[in-house]
Amino acid sequence: MTLLDIRDLKVAIGSVQALAGVDLTVARGEVVGLVGESGGGKSMIARSVVGLLPDGASATGQVLVEDRDVLTMDAAALAAHRGAGAAICFQNPRGALSPTRVIGRQLTDRLVTHQGMDASQARSAAVDLFESVGIRSAARRFGSYPHELSGGQAQRVMISLATGCAPGLLIADEPTTGLDVTLTREILLRFREAADEEGRGVLLISHDLASIARICDRLVVLNAGAIVEHGPTTAILTTPAAPYTRTLLSAVPTLPTPTRHPAESGESGESGESGGAGQAGQAGQAAGSADCADPADRARPVGAGVSAESGESGESVPSAGSGDEVVRVEDAHVVYGSRFGAGGHHALRGVSLTVRAGETVGVVGESGSGKSTLARLMLGMITPSRGVVTLAGQEPSRLRGRELRALRRRAQLVFQDPIGSLSPRRTVADAVAEPLRAAGVKAPERARRVAAVLERMGLDGTYAERRPHELSGGQAQRVGIARALAGEPDLIVFDEPTSALDVTVQAQILKVIGEVTAERGRGSVFISHDLATVRGFCDRVVVLYLGRIVEEGPVEEVFARPRHPYTMALLAAVPSLDGEEETGRVRLTKDPEEAAAGGGCALAPRCPFAEDACRTEEQELRTLGRARVACRRAGALPDLEGPER
Repeated sequence: MTLLDIRDLKVAIGSVQALAGVDLTVARGEVVGLVGESGGGKSMIARSVVGLLPDGASATGQVLVEDRDVLTMDAAALAAHRGAGAAICFQNPRGALSPTRVIGRQLTDRLVTHQGMDASQARSAAVDLFESVGIRSAARRFGSYPHELSGGQAQRVMISLATGCAPGLLIADEPTTGLDVTLTREILLRFREAADEEGRGVLLISHDLASIARICDRLVVLNAGAIVEHGPTTAILTTPAAPYTRTLLSAVPTLPTPTRHPAESGESGESGESGGAGQAGQAGQAAGSADCADPADRARPVGAGVSAESGESGESVPSAGSGDEVVRVEDAHVVYGSRFGAGGHHALRGVSLTVRAGETVGVVGESGSGKSTLARLMLGMITPSRGVVTLAGQEPSRLRGRELRALRRRAQLVFQDPIGSLSPRRTVADAVAEPLRAAGVKAPERARRVAAVLERMGLDGTYAERRPHELSGGQAQRVGIARALAGEPDLIVFDEPTSALDVTVQAQILKVIGEVTAERGRGSVFISHDLATVRGFCDRVVVLYLGRIVEEGPVEEVFARPRHPYTMALLAAVPSLDGEEETGRVRLTKDPEEAAAGGGCALAPRCPFAEDACRTEEQELRTLGRARVACRRAGALPDLEGPER
């Protein structure tokens, strides 16, 4: 049975054509993936289905949900439709939840309004819903505020809010952006269960093809408001016919090979002057055909049940190096919430790490593992509760005032949110010049160096006077990297620099980062939950779990032959473009925050290999091959090699 039937949907906002004749269906029990880059119209389709088009938008065509046209509904019908007909899970769960009300009340209010329950029934149903989406200790969590939840828990709350009124159609709009690989897998499997076990139709919107490949029955590829390809997931992934689809696929980093990038002749959405909404400029595809510049080119049927057009893709690989010591962390502990180091939250426990000039060290782990705390420690932004940190041969904790500020300028940070990290009041030139002003560089020299570093980032002089709102996400991140480079630091820390970007823009930014990290004389730290990207251009990798290093070594050694169960589990959770669920891989139970260990190994409550001794004996790093592993059973575990994808 068809739940959603969109027919020739066209949406215009002023003179801008946001959607250009979209046709799309979702059946009961089916998961349909809608993929494409930001600005392509994916969220506009979602808004159309729930009747939330922006002010000033005009729509024609039909959006039929169980044979009722959403575009013709009045306000009362729309209110009922949003509860029982269709529901949406948003990208930013904390932004969609009220910060002033406990999560339980937010759900019970919906149940009372849309299901006609009394307060007691609603509370009981809310607890059951929380448990059904994987929120443990649901009765206790009922009284929690959104800010007290992890990212994964907040997204589970959003799913319970969306499914609580038993809608036939569930829309997930970028539900896993910014989440780590294990949480991403769990959240996406929940949507698959909604289709298989509850008979719902699911429209899953994402720019991440690899993440959604294993759960979608069909894929629809959207570019510039028009569908350019659609068909069974396997056919789209194995024999893509549209040049735009091939561009998206070529940009997806995979584990066995270095990060792949689109060919360098075009940058999707990055130039700021792209015509035809970007497809003709991407990857130099379509052989310069003028016809390809029209975003409204209709998809046409080709083999294997796929509809599309044709094109090519490219790839590049990074380099690496090593040299003098740039930063050293020795037995560092960081404890929050206690002045004397007793009690409180232990963000880091006995971490030791060295970064040398010319090398890139990847730091991976789930949310809450201590990655960002380690970054702040290396940058001199916080002082360890115990242990020693040296940057460029000096200890930040022993310096004050001007000397400390001068040392901090030798280490720079590239942020996760590129636009949010830039002041909305400052121009690009002002933002990039900030570290130079702090260093006392005179105005003429500042201007010269700003122009040079912007040019190096592929931004011509016209960008210097722009402000953040005039930049795309990729352009803003290039500005962030330029700002970090301007002061010629000894160390650059990249903290999830691509997690908020589209996959093709990610590939372009990673190419820039790869060039920056390959330079001799500078050390780099790349913090990420994307293991495929880390393998692409890092020299060494450090695996963090609840503030401890559990495995460390050369990237190829750790990824090809992981020896710690946690590393094995992270690798097992990495999505692949073949869409196949891997068998025989390590799966962890529980969430990190719900698996508080007493003594012994911190992973023991979640580890499928744990023995009694693991729960009582502290695990120290020991050398195995070229890696170091903190697992007493590492030598005796099955020899699980890295994923073959």
